[in-house]
Amino acid sequence: MHLSPRDPRALADFVTAVSTPGDPLYHRYLAKGQFAAAFGPTRATVADVSQALKAAGLAPGRVSPDGLSIPVTTTVARASHAFATGFSNVRLKDGARDGTGDGTIGYLNTSAPALPARVAASVTGIVGLSDLGTVVSHHTPVRHVSEPAPVTGRGPRTVAPRTYSPGLCADFTGSGLSDGTDYYSPGKLAGTYGMTSSATAGAGQTVAVFELENVDPAAVAAYQSCAGTAASVSHVYVDTAQGAGAPAGSTVDDQPVGVESALDIEDLIGLVPGASIIDYQGVDASSATDQNVLDVYQKMVTDDQAQVISTSWGLCEPVESGATANAENTIFAEAAAQGQSVVAASGDSGSSDCEPATGSASAAVDDPASQPYVTGVGGTTMTGSGGTATQKAWNSDGGGSGGGVSTRWQPTVYQGGVATTGKRAVPDVAALADPSTGYPVYFTDAAQASGPLPGIIGGTSGAAPTWAAAVVQANAATACRTNGRAGFLNDALYRAGRADYPAGFWDVTSGNNSVFATGFTAVAGYDEVTGLGAPREAGLTTALCAPRGTAATGASTFHPLAAPRRVLDTRNGTGWGLSSHPTTKPLVAGGTAPVRIEGVAGIPGSGVTAVVLNLTVTGTTGSGSLTAWADGTTKPSTSALNWTGTGQTLAASTTVEVAGDGVVDLATNSATHLIADVQGYYTSDSTGSGYSALKPARLLDTRDATGISTTGKITDRAVSLKVRGRGGVPSEATSVVLNLTATQTVGSGYLEAYPEGATRPTASDVNWSATGTTVPNLAVVPIGGDGNVSVFVRGTSHVIADVSGYFSPAGATFRTVPPQRLLDTRRTTALGSGATLALPVAGAGSIAADVKAVVLTVTVTGTTGTGYLTAWADGTGRPTASNLNWVKGRTISNQVMVPVGSDGKVDFYTNSTTQVIADVTGYIS
Repeated sequence: MHLSPRDPRALADFVTAVSTPGDPLYHRYLAKGQFAAAFGPTRATVADVSQALKAAGLAPGRVSPDGLSIPVTTTVARASHAFATGFSNVRLKDGARDGTGDGTIGYLNTSAPALPARVAASVTGIVGLSDLGTVVSHHTPVRHVSEPAPVTGRGPRTVAPRTYSPGLCADFTGSGLSDGTDYYSPGKLAGTYGMTSSATAGAGQTVAVFELENVDPAAVAAYQSCAGTAASVSHVYVDTAQGAGAPAGSTVDDQPVGVESALDIEDLIGLVPGASIIDYQGVDASSATDQNVLDVYQKMVTDDQAQVISTSWGLCEPVESGATANAENTIFAEAAAQGQSVVAASGDSGSSDCEPATGSASAAVDDPASQPYVTGVGGTTMTGSGGTATQKAWNSDGGGSGGGVSTRWQPTVYQGGVATTGKRAVPDVAALADPSTGYPVYFTDAAQASGPLPGIIGGTSGAAPTWAAAVVQANAATACRTNGRAGFLNDALYRAGRADYPAGFWDVTSGNNSVFATGFTAVAGYDEVTGLGAPREAGLTTALCAPRGTAATGASTFHPLAAPRRVLDTRNGTGWGLSSHPTTKPLVAGGTAPVRIEGVAGIPGSGVTAVVLNLTVTGTTGSGSLTAWADGTTKPSTSALNWTGTGQTLAASTTVEVAGDGVVDLATNSATHLIADVQGYYTSDSTGSGYSALKPARLLDTRDATGISTTGKITDRAVSLKVRGRGGVPSEATSVVLNLTATQTVGSGYLEAYPEGATRPTASDVNWSATGTTVPNLAVVPIGGDGNVSVFVRGTSHVIADVSGYFSPAGATFRTVPPQRLLDTRRTTALGSGATLALPVAGAGSIAADVKAVVLTVTVTGTTGTGYLTAWADGTGRPTASNLNWVKGRTISNQVMVPVGSDGKVDFYTNSTTQVIADVTGYIS
């Protein structure tokens, strides 16, 4: 019985925080034994679940150290009664556990298990109701270095001990095979990937390997003698006893026992001989249940002895039960919270991971490589070494780099803008896997010799421990010893990919993984064959061991752009995708688009604390919302833009914090194209302008000739709007904050605001797509030399412009805050027609008590008729200007920069009953 964390969102947020440079929790991992108290289910929950099991006639055992599982041993009859499910026997194929054919008998529950309602929400799954679908190892057959003599009369093989050097002994160097052509010695492989090659590499670190077979100590000893190493290798047995199961060198289900563990352990010995290696050994793969597999992973995590965990065993994702996958997910989240890095082989069947087990060539990926808190490792073919080496995707001799798109896990934030898929993409990275240029190992083949033999082997089973060794070396470097070990890798890997891709990764741009069916092709940047690519150790260490840094906080001043600059447009690939691998796909539902701010569009390469973006969605596929936040920080539950249907084009401006990597993240919960235009930015120095809030005042209304001499709608022309000297805007103002509204629109169109006398920009401020629309949006516009701004109308519409503040050298400074929700009337009562609501903001959330003005994203939803909303400082008279305008049934968002009353409150008035939401993104003080 596997239990859910007490607050899964809090656990996910903690993992993000400890993985984000600049966050106060960065690399402040949980210590061993702290997880249960911090995130495990409460004692009351454990007691309730245990009592429910007892009431069902079961005998629950002692809860695991992390509080996430309760063991239950029972009969089929009792389990059937307790969980209201039946069981059926399944005849297996030749003893294999794939549920087809004839052979031995397995069992399978016939319906989903049921639990009492009071505890069901606390349980992620019940594992063990089936014994189908065990994991397999991801290595290729061993290629003998030379043909061994027959067993008869052959004694145990001995290898003369030697002193460590980057090379190997005469078994390989004297074999006629070439290092760097026919195989890669540890020294040659390390040198090619920029890793250290020495007898003490990885000193002070511990790496754990997951195994479901007996390790061959004689083979490991032979390898150490050949390599001249003396690495520490210890063993932990889970659900099994030492020596139990099939002996190394034997064959079970046509699979040699001990070869996988030899590859995993010996690869690590060669690359990080100074590290301690722990073999966590479970029940033999041929008889291991899903629970046996989980027990090994859980033991590796709750022991918390190893900083890096490597697994070369997996199961094609569609075959694995949801209960098992969910339980794994929580275990790997626990590992991330403790600062343990988990790497997993992505499989050797290309894009068709299930083919060996089920015969299906359909697209599928491998678990646990597809797990969100695991780094999936694909495979490459390498030619040459050092600076002349080349790599392509591995696909040869019936095997190839596993990769594709998960059918289970939603798109991850860290892959946003890199893997533009509707689900989690695999792999994340890659390394050498081709057996024709593979890994030198010693192994035992009892059918051919009585002692260890030298051989060469490949598969992503070699790529995974190679990446584990790269992380171990990073952890041992000065940067990680100073700033904390790497921990959960994927956030940092993809952040590095967006920031300085060539420094940390060897981009693999050729080959494919079409082994059993059409798969994916390696291209520049990320791909579903080799991920981000192979490691470049120096840049990788910098990425994984970044200094703590500081968050983008403190007083900031504003710098307007002379004209808005486009930094993202998914319609044509602008700013969308990694390196030279852009895409013109829309942002998928649940997807994330990281947008670089620093160093683009005339923005400085450092020191930017926030950016003012005009965000536009177009080609919407249904109702949805967009969230914007600082890359690497916790995704907030706030929204910056909302829409209600298909085929809409809407825009809203927002102010977004910019964190240390100079990137902001944009995510939608509905597929749509997305455009982002920069209007201006804030920096942490005093070189820009400060803000002065004004009581909102109407400067333009074409319906009644305010600010213009006519009352007609504007069609395809610009309106000159005098700003300085009106509404409280002084002569020294450099930019003005206008709330622009298009109303009584005809057809589709847009508004553009820009300094008078300047070239009209190509970016829009307000968009509409239908007749009769009323759409508002806030715009920060530089003021022309004549004191005016121009508002261009494309199409036909009435135009309203209300001023709410201005920037000048004498204004107050701006401070960013992580987006936080301050108001949501959906939790209480809608704001009625003609009602006013006073919202306390001073001291709320991260807002200072001396706040002068606040930057809010205000959303109205559940609108009951045509209406408008006005925001102003509490204690002052309500202005005649509006901030949001809507028609019945629409959900509308707009950024509002509103002064705060002397009592620390702002007021909201609506003339039509509606729900009101207010999210803060910054404030002026």
